[in-house]
Amino acid sequence: MEVTAEKPAEAPADTRVRRRRVRSLPDRIGFWFFLAMVILAPVPDGSVALLWIQVWTGFATVAVLLISYRDVSRGAALLLGGLLVVLAAYGLVAYLQSISPGPAPLAMWSEAGKILGIEITPLSGSVRHSPLLFLGRPLLAALVLTAAIVIGPDRQRAGQVLRAIVGAACLYGFIGFVGFVSDSDSLRPYDQEGALTTFFLNKNTSAIYLGSAVLIVLAMLLPSALAAARENKPLSSLFRGEGSRRRVIAAAAGLFVLVLLPLTLSRAGLILTVLVGLGAVVSKLRLRKRASIWKVAFAIFVLFSLIYGLSGGAWRERQIRIGFDTLGRLDAYGMMLGAVAERPLIGYGLGSFAESFPKFRTEDLGTSAVFDIGHSTPVELIFEGGYPLAFVVFAYVLACGALLVRGALRRPNDPFILAGLLVGIAGLVHTSFDFPLQIPGFLIIYLAVVGMALGRSFLPAEERKVVRKRMSRRPVGSAAAEAPVAGPASGPEASPAK
Repeated sequence: MEVTAEKPAEAPADTRVRRRRVRSLPDRIGFWFFLAMVILAPVPDGSVALLWIQVWTGFATVAVLLISYRDVSRGAALLLGGLLVVLAAYGLVAYLQSISPGPAPLAMWSEAGKILGIEITPLSGSVRHSPLLFLGRPLLAALVLTAAIVIGPDRQRAGQVLRAIVGAACLYGFIGFVGFVSDSDSLRPYDQEGALTTFFLNKNTSAIYLGSAVLIVLAMLLPSALAAARENKPLSSLFRGEGSRRRVIAAAAGLFVLVLLPLTLSRAGLILTVLVGLGAVVSKLRLRKRASIWKVAFAIFVLFSLIYGLSGGAWRERQIRIGFDTLGRLDAYGMMLGAVAERPLIGYGLGSFAESFPKFRTEDLGTSAVFDIGHSTPVELIFEGGYPLAFVVFAYVLACGALLVRGALRRPNDPFILAGLLVGIAGLVHTSFDFPLQIPGFLIIYLAVVGMALGRSFLPAEERKVVRKRMSRRPVGSAAAEAPVAGPASGPEASPAK
């Protein structure tokens, strides 16, 4: 008998087809470097020191060089090309700042130069090599975003990264809570008015970090909740049956981090997390019945009451200062934008805000407000780098935002795109009046989540009409409902769109 293997036996239509993807050793090494960087980035005080920026740049470089690029679509390649343009703009501005004469130093420095018998060169930004040294930050950001975009289409790896981020947030939040309760200096070296700061230097970055973990959990659970709502099943059904164990762990982790969030004493972190999460729930569930809206409102009220009661009175007391903080920052923004009018093309020097801004600070800010950083990443970018560089960066950010929205509309059941969109909105809004994206430890996590969502936004659109037709033909009350055929357990769900 002659045996041929031209046509393998086809699997039944009602069984799941799982293909184990064969990965090369360099590809696995590159991914593990990326995963280790995402997990450990917050630990060394948010990685703000130049040493840790160099370390994580090395990790990201290894990841970019070793991971496989076989699933990169044409659209993703164009997006990476735009990233090179942004990086080149940073390099050009840094070079021009390092060689061009800048504003004259303060009078005290000229007097000091006379006393010391040396000449103080009035280069842009008060620190001679600051613009060139600053290039490490945009280079790190570009490498992390590149690796995340390439990894994104692989569903298995994207899930591993998100679970690792949430798990690390729970661990670091628990360590911060222990230090908060025991008032341990070793676990909480930077005490900011009794706030929980995890491993970051300030409470606001800690808050948006924990809030991002909450939004990731919400994005992972929301598609299942949406499917249950369409079938008129209670939400408790999410925690029964296949995959219930993982959803229970995710929900518990999200609730734990959410309870810790007000202990950071950050108004923006808590409010942004709740508003972005609420917007996602309302937009995805598309509540139309008044009874359903009241149920959601009641659930939110209960959740707020729980958080309000468990978090103590420190967060409530801090709300009294909201007017003072807001007015001080608005005055500082006006001073920065007014100063950059004198040097609109290349600004006052990348990475030299602490040295450049005191020249323009007036008495309106008082003496208690500390502005060694701009408290607004967009405004500080304009002040340090000028309007052309800011325009290039803002245009790229808007393009990425449009891709995320497009991806969320084309693939409404993709939790990874939803996670990137929610975390992207929360982080971008928060950094507009603070500086979380200027902390490398959080920037790495932020770009990892957003980058994977961007990579998945180029996957083919979901066939929603086919799904509706199958559901309409299903017999009413049938216990053995036919489940849709699931995609591969790893790798992209389909070949990327060209």
